[in-house]
Amino acid sequence: MQPGKAGFFLTLFVYVKLQGSRLPCFSQRNRNYSTREKTGFGLHRSAAATAPAAYTPTSKERKLIMHIVEAGKAGNWQQAKGVFRGYLGRAPQIYSAILTAAFRCGEYAEGSELYNDMQYLGMPKYSPLYTMGIKLAAKSGLFDAVKSIWREVKKSGVVTDMKLIAARLEAAAEQGDMDTAARLLDFMSASRISPEVYHYDTAIRSCQKSEPPSYRVAQIFLQAMFNSSVAPTVVTFGNLVKAHRQAPLHKLQAVLSQMEELGVQMDAVFVKQYLQSLLYLPSSSWNTLDTLPARAWALRNFSDARLLEAKVFIEKARANGVDFLPFPVKLERALSTMRIS
Repeated sequence: MQPGKAGFFLTLFVYVKLQGSRLPCFSQRNRNYSTREKTGFGLHRSAAATAPAAYTPTSKERKLIMHIVEAGKAGNWQQAKGVFRGYLGRAPQIYSAILTAAFRCGEYAEGSELYNDMQYLGMPKYSPLYTMGIKLAAKSGLFDAVKSIWREVKKSGVVTDMKLIAARLEAAAEQGDMDTAARLLDFMSASRISPEVYHYDTAIRSCQKSEPPSYRVAQIFLQAMFNSSVAPTVVTFGNLVKAHRQAPLHKLQAVLSQMEELGVQMDAVFVKQYLQSLLYLPSSSWNTLDTLPARAWALRNFSDARLLEAKVFIEKARANGVDFLPFPVKLERALSTMRIS
């Protein structure tokens, strides 16, 4: 990559990844640096690619699509497969419908196999098919397949619609691939496509899924939201605190303070996420502790500072009228039996 051609997000990602030091303050002027002619993604807009190979389904095929969609929405994969089975045509809309049904029904592996069959048969593809292919492969953990589909997207000149970009970003988040998430956001900026709150939220989620989670890169994505005048939501901060689950206590507390300063109201899910990050306790581990004494004993592994923060936070959430999920309730009861200095 030539000097001066690195994108804004990728440059920052490399800086934090290699330096591991405190974050600089990034201004709007820094953000504008990401606008450039070429990016690592090299996609090209094509009006023709927005249409499914210019194919108009027959009336019989339209009925087939309707039945597959209805079965998918109902979560009935067997019915969707039964409707699709025996279809020998080449309407890409039907293949898009069956792949979407597979995704809705949670049949990710079988959906990925269907997509591979389409490739083998040389079926015409367009944005919705690429989108579902990426989503199914990502949910199946087939990240090499995700990359292969994305390479095909880049070569095909398919339109860079928001759903397709979002699917690739979701796949990066599933894999904990912060590098790709950064490149995607940079590509959107360079292509004059304004990222929305969902795209930033998903990028932050890639930080929580990375091993170890990177609160530093998550903070960069949050700063980018501010620079782009995109307002974070409670979902944003939920993803952010999960990326802070191995961060120093004061860093996690700073996230909560920032959320409060912006007037973002916590909800039940956020309460659970904050406490799990604060005490590094996934629900699955907590649920193995059947009795109140066992839970209180497990909490002795944490510092008094973290336990006190958990207690104060729970009180604050209660005062705000937040309904608690089971995990915070169990934690609250265990904390009530402990003497915290």
